[in-house]
Amino acid sequence: MEPTRKKELIALRQALAQPESWLAGPGAEGFAAARLATSRRLKKYEAQRKQDPVVVAALETAAYLAGVLDAVAKQIPLVLANPRWGEVERAQAAMQIKPGLWLGEKEGRWPRRQPQTDFNSASWRGAILIPTGGTGGRVRWAVHRWATLAAAAHALADFLDTNGCTHVSTLPPCHVSGLMPAVRAIETGGQLWLENWKVLEGGTPPQLAPERAIISLVPTQLLRLLKRRAVMDWLRHSRAILLGGAAASPALLWQARKLRLPITLAYGLTETAAVVAAQRPRDFLAGRALRVTPLPHAKMKIGERGRIIIQAKSLFAGYYPALRRHRSFATEDFGTMDTKGRLQVCGRLDRIIVTGGEKVHPAEVEQQICSTGLVKNVRVIGLPDEEWGERVVAIYSGPSRTVSALSAALRQKLSPASIPKVWIRTPDSRLGRNLALKEKL
Repeated sequence: MEPTRKKELIALRQALAQPESWLAGPGAEGFAAARLATSRRLKKYEAQRKQDPVVVAALETAAYLAGVLDAVAKQIPLVLANPRWGEVERAQAAMQIKPGLWLGEKEGRWPRRQPQTDFNSASWRGAILIPTGGTGGRVRWAVHRWATLAAAAHALADFLDTNGCTHVSTLPPCHVSGLMPAVRAIETGGQLWLENWKVLEGGTPPQLAPERAIISLVPTQLLRLLKRRAVMDWLRHSRAILLGGAAASPALLWQARKLRLPITLAYGLTETAAVVAAQRPRDFLAGRALRVTPLPHAKMKIGERGRIIIQAKSLFAGYYPALRRHRSFATEDFGTMDTKGRLQVCGRLDRIIVTGGEKVHPAEVEQQICSTGLVKNVRVIGLPDEEWGERVVAIYSGPSRTVSALSAALRQKLSPASIPKVWIRTPDSRLGRNLALKEKL
């Protein structure tokens, strides 16, 4: 993986010199102060000539972005961490990464037993490690550079035929879907509006003209906004609503069409720097088939078992710690393509549950439930859910009174998305047969 060239960081460095030219919204107020503090710490860190990466885990979006963008501009190896990880996820991360510098409020919660990781190589200069899910049941990172993120940003702007992406952000920047709005605004000469999700959910729309605005939402968020009349009116006049992160229900899409919302159905992964294929709002509103078209920088094909295979300029360079030049990426998603090259995503080939836009590893949840010693057997599955896309369900054998104790124990170990929302108790002899619930419900 070649280091990012200085000329590829020109837009970023200009944006950091004049944040008021591209950053706005209620969540942007703390950016200048956060960046000043971050710059001082990074300058001191650079003087020490350490090789371990900078880990960002700030709770506030402005502070998180300040740490990420400043480290990228200085081409310091960077690791994005989720500040809301539980003990299990933090321990898994700590076994792989030793922070050279920690930018976040909860440094003491990162276990101290982590091994030394060697980043003393030119190939790691400017690397951006973004957390992602997968079949392995543990925290891992897809390795990007600013150049791959920028390629995805320009491709989306070209697809939407917009000069300068004015992007409203409500998603956490520790995920690629929350980080890319900033990249799109910086690279295309647009604006990033940091919106408070709770305010939006409460019924108050962003205080900016919607005509050029792009907003990213997961289906769970859109569902919660449907009854907010002022927000719906703002969304109806927006440039585009990027809807992705999980499958949207037919009922939700029907309501969106009825309200004339300019939905851009988006398909992408952390490995592709978010959106790699999409459907234009006019095609969605016309009631055309729910198929997405590869963006200008990408090509797709269908492999064995219907597996979706992607080639793109925004493709990642491997999963940490392995670096390799990916010419194509075979996803864990399966689908079909029509004669016009449009893709329909049908589902996943692995057991991953996508709930509220978050990926959950069933095997990891099962392991943590069993480690409590409160149940004999357990199986974790995902069932369709109107609000969450899928809800995490645990089918277990054991006393019914253990559910509250199990939930309390898991809150310390796992992120909120991974904790089962439904517990189904069944006799041990019937556990296997009850797994058929997923196919019936």
